[in-house]
Amino acid sequence: MEQSTASPRTTTINIDDIITVLRIATQNQYSARELHTTNATIELNFTSLFGQDYEYQLISNTNGELSLYYPRRILVPTIDKWSNITTSKIQTTLDLRDYFVRSRIARCRSRFVVPVILIDGKYICRSSTVASWGEVYSRSGVDRLLDTSTRTTAPLILDSPVNPSGVTTDLDGPPNIAIEGAAAAAASSNTEVPQQQNIFDKLRGADIDLLKVLDVSSIVNLMVEKRKIMFGVNVTSSENSDKENRYRDFQLLILPYPGCEHFRDFSVQRYNGELMFYDWSLPLNDSSFHVPERVSSLVKTDWSFWKSWNSIDLTKNYLQLIIRHLEIDEHGLLVHCISGWDRTPLFISLLRLSLWADGWIHQSLTVEEILYLTLAYDWYLFGHCLPERLLRGEEILYFAFMMLPHLCSNDFVYKRSNNPPNSQLNTTTSDRSESVYSISALTRLNDANSNSSPPVDTTDHSTINFNRDADEISFAQKSDLNSNEEHENTSSPPKTIREEKLLAVSHLFQLCYRTVIPNRPPPVASNTNLLPQGLSAFNPRPIGREIARSFNNFIGQWRTQPR
Repeated sequence: MEQSTASPRTTTINIDDIITVLRIATQNQYSARELHTTNATIELNFTSLFGQDYEYQLISNTNGELSLYYPRRILVPTIDKWSNITTSKIQTTLDLRDYFVRSRIARCRSRFVVPVILIDGKYICRSSTVASWGEVYSRSGVDRLLDTSTRTTAPLILDSPVNPSGVTTDLDGPPNIAIEGAAAAAASSNTEVPQQQNIFDKLRGADIDLLKVLDVSSIVNLMVEKRKIMFGVNVTSSENSDKENRYRDFQLLILPYPGCEHFRDFSVQRYNGELMFYDWSLPLNDSSFHVPERVSSLVKTDWSFWKSWNSIDLTKNYLQLIIRHLEIDEHGLLVHCISGWDRTPLFISLLRLSLWADGWIHQSLTVEEILYLTLAYDWYLFGHCLPERLLRGEEILYFAFMMLPHLCSNDFVYKRSNNPPNSQLNTTTSDRSESVYSISALTRLNDANSNSSPPVDTTDHSTINFNRDADEISFAQKSDLNSNEEHENTSSPPKTIREEKLLAVSHLFQLCYRTVIPNRPPPVASNTNLLPQGLSAFNPRPIGREIARSFNNFIGQWRTQPR
C-alpha cells in the first residue's frame, strides 16, 4: 500500500490523449494482467490527475489478483486538499487491502466495493452486486483447487519483488463447505442450507465490514431483477434478496435501470434518448422502484409513473434522487448494477462530472483533464468492454455523455446545508475575472485521424478559460454545440458556470468519440456492428461465451499468482 499527498500540476492532458484512451478502449477490454505502454501511461496519468486535488492510497492489484478488471493500482482518495476536513476516514493503521481480499468473492466477478469519489468527507463507492451460490462456489472451488488458501494477507508494498498476490479466501479459516454437496443442496432448495449459510455469513459479513469501514450507509441498486439466473442457476443476488437479511443496517435504494441491451435503441432512434422506452413487462423485470418516502419526496416528481418515463427522464430523476440523498445523508453510498461495468460507470461518471461542474471535486482539473479522468478511470480501467458494446450496438458510453446537456439546471446542483448564498454556481459567464490559464478544447486533429468525419467543425477553435482560484470557466465559441441547431438567441439568459462546463465536456467528448468511432447512417436493426472498420474482426463470443469467458478468467487469474 502506497501513501501519497496532493501534488502540484505535473500532467497536462490534450485532445490527443483523450483520443488515445478511446482508441485503446475500442480494441480490448482492460485487464490488469496486460501491462503495455499505453495502459501504463493511462494509469500514471489518472493517478497524477487525482493527485492534483487529493491525498490518496494506492492498493496493489498487480496481475489482477484482487480483481482482474480493476486497475493494477486501485486509488482510494483520502483527503481533499480544498476541503476543511483534514482527517482521513480511513485510519492509517487500517489495512484496507486486507478488507478487499476478504470481501472479493462476496460480489460478482470479484468486483468488491471501491471508493471512487470523495465529497464532503463522504465516499461514493462502486462495485458489482452480491454473488450467489453459483459463483461463490465456483470461485471458492478454484481457489481450493489451486491451493490459494495458503497465501498471506499481509500488507503489500507496491512493485515489491516478494509475493505480489496477498490473496486468500481463508476468511479466518478455509471455507467449511463441501462444494459438490452444498451446490446440489442449494439447487434443490429455496432457503440457505447450513453449508451455504456458513460461507455466506463469512463472505457477506466481510463485505458488510468493508462497507462499514468506508462509512457507507446506503446502497443504490440499479438491477432490474432481484437475482441473475443463468441456465437455471442463481449466479448473482442483491442485498434486498438476502435471505438472512444481513444488509438490514443499510438503507436500500432500489432504482431499476435498463441494462446495456436497452441502448441498442440509441442509434436506432437517431440518438434521441427521449424516444427510448424500456419494456418493463419482460418476465425478468421482477425488481420494483423502492425508496423511503423521506428520500423520494426530495425530488418533485410523481414516482408512480417511473415505468412510463423515457430514458432521459429516468436517468435525470434517478441522478437527482442520488444527489438529494447525498445532501441529507452524513454517510457514504454504494452504487452498483450486476457486473458493475455498464450502468454503474454511467451513474458514477455523471455524478463525478456534475460535482466537478459545481466546483465540489477535482477543483483544479480542466475540461480536457476531467474528461480524460472520467473515461480512463470510471469506464476503461474498471472494465467497461467497449468493443463488445459497439459490436452489439449498445452505446451506453455515448449515451452517458450525451446526458450532460440535460443536467445543466440547478435541479442537479449539489447543495450543502452551509452553502453560501453567493455561491459561484449562480455566476454567469458575464461575471468572469481574468483567467489564469487557457487551453484549446478544439484543436485540429492529426493527419492520422483525417479519415474520420466528426459531426462538429474542427476549425472552430473554441477556448476554455479558467480561473484557478474561483474555479470558474468561460467557453467562448464561434458556433453552436450542435451543427443542426440555430444560433443562440441574443435575448437568451447567459449560461451559468455549471452549464458552460457540462456543455464543454459533452462537446469535447463528442468530437473525440466521433474521431475514433465515426457516425454512421441510422441502422434498420438494433444489432448493427458499430465497431470501427479496422476492428470488425473482434471476437463476438457466440453461444456459451459467458461460461467460457468466466472459466478462462478463473484459470488465467490464478495462474498468474504464485502458489
